[in-house]
Amino acid sequence: MAERMECMCAECGISHYILISDLTIENTPDFDYPLVVNITCSQCGGTLFVIGKEGEQPNYLTG
Repeated sequence: MAERMECMCAECGISHYILISDLTIENTPDFDYPLVVNITCSQCGGTLFVIGKEGEQPNYLTG
């Protein structure tokens, strides 16, 4: 089974699950998460950033 990463749109907040092999990422000093440079959000065209591996407990949940 191929591993996928959860990538969230910085504009609309929708999560996308993308194969690791399809991602090109870049780390920037002014953003806490790696940015996806070769794929944009299919809903709004916004920038995606990597949250973590699919199925892992996301660190942005509260409660």
